[in-house]
Amino acid sequence: MATLLARRAVQTCARHNHGLALGATRQYTTERHSSLAAKVWVLTNGDPVDAFKTTSVAAGLQIPFETKHAVQAAGGSWVAETLGRPLRGLGSLLFKSPQPEALRYVRDAAATDLPRIAIAASREALPGLLEVGRMSRGQSMLVYLGVPQTRLSNIDVLVLSQLDRMRLRELGPGRANLDNAATTLLPFSGVPAKTDTQRQERRAFSADDADSPCQNTLAVCIGQGIESGGFRLLTRDVDVLAEGLMRIPSRPRMRVLLPRAMNKAVRRMVESRLICRLQAPRSDTPGSGDSQHRFSSAVEVLDYSLSGQPSPVDVIASASRVVATADNLQMMALAVSHGRPVYIAGEERTTGVLRSHYHALDSRNLVRRFYPVGSKYDYMLMADIDGAADELSVIRDHDPWAKYDAQRDLEDIVSFIRMRYKQIKQ
Repeated sequence: MATLLARRAVQTCARHNHGLALGATRQYTTERHSSLAAKVWVLTNGDPVDAFKTTSVAAGLQIPFETKHAVQAAGGSWVAETLGRPLRGLGSLLFKSPQPEALRYVRDAAATDLPRIAIAASREALPGLLEVGRMSRGQSMLVYLGVPQTRLSNIDVLVLSQLDRMRLRELGPGRANLDNAATTLLPFSGVPAKTDTQRQERRAFSADDADSPCQNTLAVCIGQGIESGGFRLLTRDVDVLAEGLMRIPSRPRMRVLLPRAMNKAVRRMVESRLICRLQAPRSDTPGSGDSQHRFSSAVEVLDYSLSGQPSPVDVIASASRVVATADNLQMMALAVSHGRPVYIAGEERTTGVLRSHYHALDSRNLVRRFYPVGSKYDYMLMADIDGAADELSVIRDHDPWAKYDAQRDLEDIVSFIRMRYKQIKQ
């Protein structure tokens, strides 16, 4: 009898404790963000473009923010690391898991120092973003710009472009119907603003020439070499680009931008078949040797695998026109957001959803194909063009370029984040 009474007492106590636990869980859910610092963490991988767009979102929220450099620490052997963890698809073979040292800035933070909102936009910063959610026990709101290499439900707010939506739709209609995603036409690249750095660079760039740099400068943005949406940079693409750049009648000043994460074979191909041809004196250049030297010295190479290079954001802001290869969506979006005329090299060879995306941008007059005067595309010069043709795209005339409202994108993103914040908090 005593044993039976003791057993019932234990069961009653267990039910009482279980009820308290459920009550605590409900209170924790309704007060999700109450114990966190009223600030935002911006997690970047050290890329200036990545930092520019994430800080633009953080500044738009009008909440104090801190920048955290989420660069993965160097680990051990790739083979040993791969064999020592479970495989979760092809991504686990291609990408290293984050080392503990790389997440120390999150794990060393006190519970009250974790942010209410964390923002990231790169694969290197994604582990830190997920770690913020784990350390805060789901209290911090996680925001990611782009498609993350994780379950989409792990992120509270996704900022996707229309191209991202098209890619997800190919995987299944349910993938594109997300209630936690805000959509923009272009990949969000930040809101342009005139800074002191840009003004100084413009003055320095025009110090030896009476002409304004915004009248005859050309930024040539090379991509990493492949775009999963439907393009791969080949040798003939580089040859056509080099030939077209050398035949531009106005002889613009050129700044060639090479990305940090670039395939070594593609880098060698670009250096040998594009940069060397642009910098070498040309025998077919009309005029004296001084004009040949002037053309050669006007080509500047900015290799972002090396330190000490100017910010790509400032380079785009200082250019009058931009030529981007079809695989460089990031710089294309950045240039369009800054209101620069953008010409796409290799657009005619794009396939799949990438081709559809460029067609939509071209129909809105946000980008044009790079078909310069004097290139092999001269035969496509339409007789019904009124006035002079665009020297960088002979199939188009000088119709005014459409203006892209990046500020409107930012306002929509901020409104969506605030709406999701209220929904989750409730």
